[in-house]
Amino acid sequence: MEQLSVFWENTDLKHEFDQWIDEYISNETWHLEKDTDLTYLVHGNGVYAKAVTSISQSEGMLSQYLAHMFPGLVPDVVAVHPVHPWFILRKVSGHPLRDVPDQEQYEVALREYAKLQQRMSGETEQLLKMGVPDRRPSMLREEIESTFVEMSLNLERVQREEVLALKPELLSMCEELESGIPMSLDHGDLHGGNIFWEPESNQPVILDWGDATITHPFFSMRNILFDLLPEEDDTLWIEKIHELRKVYLKEWRHVAPTEILERHMKIAEELGCVYRAITWHTYVTAHRRDKKDSSDKPAQWLKLLLEYRKLQRDTH
Repeated sequence: MEQLSVFWENTDLKHEFDQWIDEYISNETWHLEKDTDLTYLVHGNGVYAKAVTSISQSEGMLSQYLAHMFPGLVPDVVAVHPVHPWFILRKVSGHPLRDVPDQEQYEVALREYAKLQQRMSGETEQLLKMGVPDRRPSMLREEIESTFVEMSLNLERVQREEVLALKPELLSMCEELESGIPMSLDHGDLHGGNIFWEPESNQPVILDWGDATITHPFFSMRNILFDLLPEEDDTLWIEKIHELRKVYLKEWRHVAPTEILERHMKIAEELGCVYRAITWHTYVTAHRRDKKDSSDKPAQWLKLLLEYRKLQRDTH
């Protein structure tokens, strides 16, 4: 991929962005919310205007598409620029689930998200046309082959050797996930900070779809399950994860037999660590101005893979 440029450092493009959002929301005073090398976000009265780099170029169109198909579950999109990765969306009220953890609200969110994924499994070609990245297991195998050694360089020697020894098993996992459950949309960063609880509807709202891909749907659970209601005691934490995993898998019981669902989930929780490591390595850090801002992320996810495998052994 080419080195990304940040449009909001270009005076002419920044002026064009300002003019464009004023066409849709007139007489608005905009306030800066976020200004990084990945996202430029301003807010007005009940609305946000967002510009992203080509890493997330499909976010606006995808968000608009999802808002139309799942009103209330995805924020309303006012406008999407026809050329640039810019869009305007309605502000979401309420609070992030992470701020006020409530297991029942997490369970509702998991059920609604599973329904979204099942419906979107029939829309993968449409999503690919929008520019949503193709990271299905066959592609993930290629990504592992091309990046695994480089990603492991920031690990300590013993950890690096342990991770590299897992490569054949990880490739086999990719092959197993290629069939049995239809591919679908993965949010890419599904956690309690990107899911709000809307007080008026008393329902979840899922936002920030900039990391979305087409892949195995269960990869989404790697983030959210381990974001939930952490316990100081590892055994209690794992028990809570099992409870919430069952809630999610119950929504898939008509798609595949229970043993297939459970097997795919087990694989996705481990392979999902590698999937996230590659996300940071290939899709984010490689294009940042200051790579130190996230260059440690791949190694963190690979360490998490080792820790999770150990935790699974210790709690069984």
